[in-house]
Amino acid sequence: MKIKEGKSALEQNLYRSFLLLSATLVLISLGFTLFFDISRQRKDMDKLISGTASYIAAIPDVAAMLENGYPDSTVTRDLDSLSLNIPDINVILISDKNGLRFYHTNRLKTGDSYVAGDEDAILAGSDPYITTGYGTHGMQRRAFHAVKNSDGEIVGFVMVSLFTATLSAQHRSLLFFYIIIFLIMMIVSISLTHTMFSLLRDSLLGYDPEELVNIYTRQDEVMNMIDEGLAATDLDGRILFANQKVSTILGRPANEPPLTHLTIQELFPQTSFDQVIKTGESVTHESISFAGRQLIVKEVPIHGRGKQARRGVLIVLFDRTDLLRLSDELSGAHNMLDTLRAFNHEFLNKLHIILGYLQTGEIQQAMNFITNSSLVSSQSVRETANCIRVPKICALVIGKMMHAAELGIRLQVSADSTCRDHDLLIPVEGFVTILGNLMENAIEELSHDHTASPDVINASESPREIHIGIYCRPDVNIITCEDTGHGIQPELLDHIFEKGVSSKGENRGTGLFLVHELMEEYGGTIDIDTEPGEGTCFTLTFTRKETESNV
Repeated sequence: MKIKEGKSALEQNLYRSFLLLSATLVLISLGFTLFFDISRQRKDMDKLISGTASYIAAIPDVAAMLENGYPDSTVTRDLDSLSLNIPDINVILISDKNGLRFYHTNRLKTGDSYVAGDEDAILAGSDPYITTGYGTHGMQRRAFHAVKNSDGEIVGFVMVSLFTATLSAQHRSLLFFYIIIFLIMMIVSISLTHTMFSLLRDSLLGYDPEELVNIYTRQDEVMNMIDEGLAATDLDGRILFANQKVSTILGRPANEPPLTHLTIQELFPQTSFDQVIKTGESVTHESISFAGRQLIVKEVPIHGRGKQARRGVLIVLFDRTDLLRLSDELSGAHNMLDTLRAFNHEFLNKLHIILGYLQTGEIQQAMNFITNSSLVSSQSVRETANCIRVPKICALVIGKMMHAAELGIRLQVSADSTCRDHDLLIPVEGFVTILGNLMENAIEELSHDHTASPDVINASESPREIHIGIYCRPDVNIITCEDTGHGIQPELLDHIFEKGVSSKGENRGTGLFLVHELMEEYGGTIDIDTEPGEGTCFTLTFTRKETESNV
């Protein structure tokens, strides 16, 4: 990849900002260091003059000289040597308590009186101290110390001083040294900044930061325009990126915090994140009901560039809700049209039957036929077609409704039933076989001429009705078939699914046997609720197996 020549405006601003930050940090650090060095130097000089004054005041010959009242050549020689060996000290003064100078580093001032006034405190018995005063050579730092005789009486004082000009010169030398250090550090900072930006460009594959910002902005806009939800995680499952479609699918308000503070387990509890990270293979979840929507969720491992190591997981959410709604509406319209055609054909057939009864003079038969046919209204047909959107199943149910009506039996579908192609957990042929046998078994039960018994209510005294419930969701399918027949006798209940076992006589017992075989084949369960004289309710349940949710 060709590296872009020159620096963009953003890169230049970053370059200048980094240098300014480096210069500021260096200045602050050197300023603090310089301040502490100057303070330390001043304290060291104060200790030097104070210590020297204390040392001189403790020399016995100095006290003897002041008591004798005249200078001592030995003391003068020793102090001259001391002054030469400590070049930082500018002035050494020994004076009696009247201010007469017995020694001064400047011989011309020996014998004069010291009248600066800042010696009064030391002659009054004060502890040693340091003052700043103005002398013939300018400002000075002066250390005073009392000279006492053997009886502890103050006989004079020692003053050791240095010129502040000397101290300022030392400070200027130190400042110049720090300026040199600052310039060296800035040269190093410039070199490091240049090296860092070169490495940064290499790590960014030749792109400068401004180009990456533009690329990220464009890609972010593109990601948010995609109809599928996209979310990326790291190896710990923390969400690093999620486009706006993910929030839309989840129904999250705009004022809620971004999804990047969540983990994938919190966002999508059905996730196979651990499996994807461990195996490195994609996992697809089909027909997941989530936040009131039908989703297909695909989890794909994210690999590093040129490496096999996994960096995280990409979750792709396909929202099928709108598509399924449109498909339901279209299939519902087609199903309704087919149903109306069948109903119209059936209606014409019934008219022919009624016409035949009338032509043969069997008026009572015609009236009975019309009464039974009215059990299936056009509204019932429309409601059934609206609930059951699988054409084969819908046609089966309406056909059985017509057949039951001819026998004076009312067959109804529960208003809350729902059945869609994509929600079926078993093949539609198996569904038709199971449901057809259940309905036919209930119709035969209600139309069969039972022999009344003392514990059974006569069929003519109770309504002959069949209630069908079909509830299909992506995770479970439930079929209920309830009739108002005589119920199943206790002695037959344990053998009802065996071939040839039936309460209707010989050569029967095939329907429930076939239903039981299909239930075992597709892994369903059957519950029977029956009571002699009250009726029977079959409840069949199919659930999506865990292995079916992952492909």
